[in-house]
Amino acid sequence: MCGITGILKLGSEKLSSAELESMKLALDAQAHRGPDAKCLWSDSHVAFGHNRLSIIDLSTSANQPFYREDLGLTIVFNGEIYNYQELKKNLLSKNYHFLTSSDTEVLLVAYKEYGEKLTEHLRGMFAFFILNHEDRKIFAARDRFGEKPIFFIQTADTFYFASELGALKKLFPKPLTINQNAVIDLMENMYINLQHTIYQEVEVFQPAQQLVIENGKLNWDTYYNFPKVADYKPGFQSLKSQVKEKLFQIIESELHADVPVATFLSSGIDSSVVTAISKEIKPDILAITMSTGDSHSDEASDATEFAKKLGIHQEIIQVNPSSLEVLGKLLKTMQPLADASLIPTHLVTESIASHTKVMLSGDGGDEVFGSYNKPNLFINHGKNSLPMGSLVFSGFSFLNSNKRDKYLNDKNRFKLKGWDGFYSKNNISSDFDKIFRSGKSQNLIQKKAFNLLPFYSENPEKLSFGVDVLTRLPSDFLLKVDSAAMRSSIEVRAPFLDHTLIDLSFQSDLNSLMPHQQDKEITRAIYQDFARKAHQGSKKGFSIPYQTYLIGSWGDLLEKFVQEEVSSEYFQFNITGILNLLQEFRAAPGQ
Repeated sequence: MCGITGILKLGSEKLSSAELESMKLALDAQAHRGPDAKCLWSDSHVAFGHNRLSIIDLSTSANQPFYREDLGLTIVFNGEIYNYQELKKNLLSKNYHFLTSSDTEVLLVAYKEYGEKLTEHLRGMFAFFILNHEDRKIFAARDRFGEKPIFFIQTADTFYFASELGALKKLFPKPLTINQNAVIDLMENMYINLQHTIYQEVEVFQPAQQLVIENGKLNWDTYYNFPKVADYKPGFQSLKSQVKEKLFQIIESELHADVPVATFLSSGIDSSVVTAISKEIKPDILAITMSTGDSHSDEASDATEFAKKLGIHQEIIQVNPSSLEVLGKLLKTMQPLADASLIPTHLVTESIASHTKVMLSGDGGDEVFGSYNKPNLFINHGKNSLPMGSLVFSGFSFLNSNKRDKYLNDKNRFKLKGWDGFYSKNNISSDFDKIFRSGKSQNLIQKKAFNLLPFYSENPEKLSFGVDVLTRLPSDFLLKVDSAAMRSSIEVRAPFLDHTLIDLSFQSDLNSLMPHQQDKEITRAIYQDFARKAHQGSKKGFSIPYQTYLIGSWGDLLEKFVQEEVSSEYFQFNITGILNLLQEFRAAPGQ
């Protein structure tokens, strides 16, 4: 797990000394991603930079950018290849040799063997660029679900890339322009979708994409698509056994490291299952639990009960997530994000950075095995939506936002307009004019659902599985974890995002996944195998009591910032409307 950055000249123009100096600044800007080594390599047209967090093969011989003269290849790589030992064994049988024990070298040699088919052989999280010195071709790819980020800017003659926005800004020689559509998207969904970034000039390398740069031309391709037809009907018990067996295999491969490994443990199903299986494989595994001291969000007592029952070594981290200094530090270099768990994720990883470098999380479990019970809501309420639903739906427009939300709850949205009704909702559906002076709604999740729906014609109830994996998962949850944990120089691995596990879930019919219409029924049953009782309680999430903070000091600070009107110069915010909404919330919180 590391930070990568680079400048690629697409034409005859050579790299300038100023551009090489900007590479050094970019490496400094994301030094927290890899404090163990900082290296820069360049020739006349390509510059690669790398910040290394040493996880596998801790020797300096595995530092990057990594060059094999006999292969004529140089690589810069961020991530982990979980099946690298299997790949290495196969490559050795083909008479390749290795100079290190790193997965980086295996990745480079595998490219020599498989070429642009390389990504089909990889299990892991990754973002990499490979230069072939002989034909000057560059090959790059990002992992299937977007665990490892690549931000880039492409001009007529230059391609700039980096793991973080803060580093990319050091590379680009011109000022960047705020993207107002991204700001609207952020307000609607609390995150910015992958279609754009906060800057007009910056783009996101999409998950499951690979890129070939040859003779100055960029050729993009998608190397993976998750299943959209749920025609596998194994039955619940059979599917549960397959999932459990596969999770053991995945977690065993992800526990491999040359440094200490721990797990996140909340009171939730997903982190509990990952921790329990990790304990079976590695009995001395350490489980990390966060405690905020807040009765509404603190999960420490339930997590501790589970840890004691399984005999898991647990460390409870007490955090005070009310400090906005933490938020300011995180948002200084990353894509803007309004996920409340960003702060505690960083505080926890910061607290344990002295004695571990790798953590396993339950990220993706909701999206992969339940989609937050939306499929069952669709079956029960949206499968036969009203013929005149659109007219009825629009008839609620005269109501104020509170009354509209009461009548147009998820159940009624499904009844009136099916998936379209459900996905028409966002955080500012009723209050757009109160938030912004100008602009138009983005509704990018609704558009994504509309575009995906034809592919789910045989099983429309599973549409939300695809929407979740293409929207909130990479744009919010995975960006949050990567940004917060790597700020602490901690690598986070997510076993639920192994593509073979996702393929199994996505191609399975809903009756096999949730025969009793219970959300995440498969992983609930696996949890019960370990806990010897059904999971109790509702999902709290790895969050903080931000609503309470907004009533107090956070609200005071927000009001001050809004009244200073600095942000309105850049973001077209409606100052009066925002202040009124804040005052309404603080006067009647939770109403």
